[in-house]
Amino acid sequence: MSSKDDVLIVEDSPAIGMLLKNYLEKLGYTKIHTCTNGSTAIEAFKELVNQSKHPIVLLDYMLPDMDARSILTQLLEIQPNARVVMETATEKDDEGIKELIRLGVYQYLEKPIRFENLQSIFETIEQEQSFFEKESEQVKTLKQEKQEDQKKIHEQINLILKSSKQISLNSLEQMIGFSDASISLYLKELEDSGKIIQIDDKKEIACNQCDSVKISQTFYCPFCKSSNFKLGKLIEHYDCGNISEENTYVNDKCPSCNKVIKALGVDYRVMQNHYICNNCKGFFTEISTDYLCLKCENKFKLDECRWKSGPNYKTIHL
Repeated sequence: MSSKDDVLIVEDSPAIGMLLKNYLEKLGYTKIHTCTNGSTAIEAFKELVNQSKHPIVLLDYMLPDMDARSILTQLLEIQPNARVVMETATEKDDEGIKELIRLGVYQYLEKPIRFENLQSIFETIEQEQSFFEKESEQVKTLKQEKQEDQKKIHEQINLILKSSKQISLNSLEQMIGFSDASISLYLKELEDSGKIIQIDDKKEIACNQCDSVKISQTFYCPFCKSSNFKLGKLIEHYDCGNISEENTYVNDKCPSCNKVIKALGVDYRVMQNHYICNNCKGFFTEISTDYLCLKCENKFKLDECRWKSGPNYKTIHL
């Protein structure tokens, strides 16, 4: 330990009290307090605890003014984790001693007191204290690391919200890389401070394999599967049945039969908003489409997808 704890000796025999003090000084303890009865011991213990100390108590089983049970009970009321070492010539298997152990006596020191027995008890106390100090430091470190991680996550959320006028909770969690209650709690903080507002829930397409909402849509020709297509106008010549792009009718002549088309609705019709494939020259009114998951690269159709609903947020000012 970095420093020794205070020790409170409660002993009505001056000779035994002096012996204990000498033994403790050999073990490196310098902050030693002595009392000869129970009432002064309780007051002294209370004063040390009020000073944020955690004294070790050496308590004699037989005292002139109070019994050990009453003293122990009051010490534990003041500090529930008090380390009270009971010193007595009574056997350890005595019912009175057993009861005190059940009530919370930390250790049993047999009289006549031997230095090696006292040393063993205090070494155990020091080892436990060292363990708990180390554990407490580890907990403190973990707590600091968690706070730092939370700060980084909050900064990441702020950056995403600043670059998006609207974003769903599902998309936000996808961009951060995990789903956690702390994200919703932080969004609630931002909402309470007027930095964002929650609007209607948003329903999104999700991958049927990994459940990701990070989805891209791909479009292609329904005949040859090529993505090399364009939007254009087609002309159908009624006489010969030719259907081709508007730019193939040079000088209003049909590229198939070379006849001039004259009257719209009589000789020909214009087919607006058709897609023309540059690869297979096929034409179509509806494009074929697939959905691609950007997380696992799974491809799927609309009727094969999953749907995810969740809160949608609008950024006001950040």
